[in-house]
Amino acid sequence: MMVLHINEEEVGELVGMSDAITAVESVGKSMTAGDTVFLPRARLRMGNGFLHLMPASLEPEGYFGFKSYTSFQGRVRFFVNLFDGRNGDLLAMIEADKLGQLRTGAASGVATRVLARKSSKTLGIIGSGYQAETQVTAALAVHKFLSVKVFSRSYDRAERFCERMGKVSGFNLDAVNKIENAASSDVVVTVTSATSPVLFKEMVKAGCHINAVGGNMLVRRELDERIVDMADTIVIDSIEQGKLECGDFVPSIDKGKLHWDSVLEFRDLFNGRATRLSETDVTLFKSQGIGPWDVALAKVVYERALQQKMGKQIDL
Repeated sequence: MMVLHINEEEVGELVGMSDAITAVESVGKSMTAGDTVFLPRARLRMGNGFLHLMPASLEPEGYFGFKSYTSFQGRVRFFVNLFDGRNGDLLAMIEADKLGQLRTGAASGVATRVLARKSSKTLGIIGSGYQAETQVTAALAVHKFLSVKVFSRSYDRAERFCERMGKVSGFNLDAVNKIENAASSDVVVTVTSATSPVLFKEMVKAGCHINAVGGNMLVRRELDERIVDMADTIVIDSIEQGKLECGDFVPSIDKGKLHWDSVLEFRDLFNGRATRLSETDVTLFKSQGIGPWDVALAKVVYERALQQKMGKQIDL
């Protein structure tokens, strides 16, 4: 059996943010129609790290697969195995660091387009790691912002991030030395590895849209629980997965201030249930990351690799 191996560099050549947004949108529409099946992320703890598994089936597309990744002593490695939905054949093994970065940014972009005020002018990014890069790219792809402010624990790192992303995006980003300067924006993205809140109610203004991206384990929190309590619309990619790993919601759930039946899912961005009702609403998208996003973008990578004769065929 021949299997196509596609490396990180090739993934970056084959797809970009517009492709990722289209792929993630296709997942949302498919979820609304009930055509996408997936399981919450499973984590297997090892002596020195974790194995993570995220399976999904896109039946109308004719594909299924899973993302697997290991996190050992600060090093993380991602792969997507893509299968033929007709016969179960393994089609491709795709290195998926860039792929995951793109789909994560794309999901925030889709949520921003639906939930942010059309009059939003300022974008605030809290965090300057590699995941923050596609948060900027996606936000600029879906909305015309007048300014982007970036806060990091290291001001020098924020400056380097702004310089790098300015060259990539052609947009002038500003590093700020106070988190409040970024948090007071019309759209705020938290993309950190924080285990205690970095964004507080007092920092957020009326009408703000928040994309909380960084935490996908119960031990991680980026948001002050009062932000969760005051949000008028809350959307999470998957409630089932959120119950297992959404640390940001735990305090409000435990105190009875938030109930899962009042939380909307990613699919509701496409069926009209998740929407902004007023200019003063505070809206929140909690992104954990789900397998269908990976499989949908892996499908695009695979089909383009075949068309452009990229990747390496391996005889298994």
